[in-house]
Amino acid sequence: MYLRLDYQSGEAIYRQIVEQIKYKIASGELKPNEQLPSIRDLAKQLKINPRTVVKIYEDLQNGGLVVRRQGQGVFVKDGQSAVPANTRNKMIGEMARRMLAEASRLGASEEEVTAIFNKIREEMRSDT
Repeated sequence: MYLRLDYQSGEAIYRQIVEQIKYKIASGELKPNEQLPSIRDLAKQLKINPRTVVKIYEDLQNGGLVVRRQGQGVFVKDGQSAVPANTRNKMIGEMARRMLAEASRLGASEEEVTAIFNKIREEMRSDT
C-alpha cells in the first residue's frame, strides 16, 4: 500500500495517513476483507513510530472501516454500513474545514478550490 506523506503541509502525519487510507477504502482501491500492512511493516515503510500506526488502526476501527482479527491482522471491513446522517455531516464538515484551511494556507482562491473540487468529482464519477 503506497501512502504519500507531506512533511511541509502542516497537517499531522497521523491525520494524513488516516485520510489516505479512508480514501483508498472509499474509492475501492482497498477492497473489503483486504488485509492492511502489519503495524510493524507500515511503521517501517513510513519511518514512523509503531504506536502511531496502532493509533491509526484504532481510529479506522472506531470509524467502522476496518476490523482487527486477533492473530491475523487488520482488514478492510466487509459490508460497510451506512453512517448516521448527523455523524456523516460532522465528519464531512471536519474534512472540509481541514481542506479549506490548507487551501487558504497555499493561497488558493475560493473559485480555484471550487474548480478543483468539481474536477475531482467528475473524475471520480467517470472512474465508476
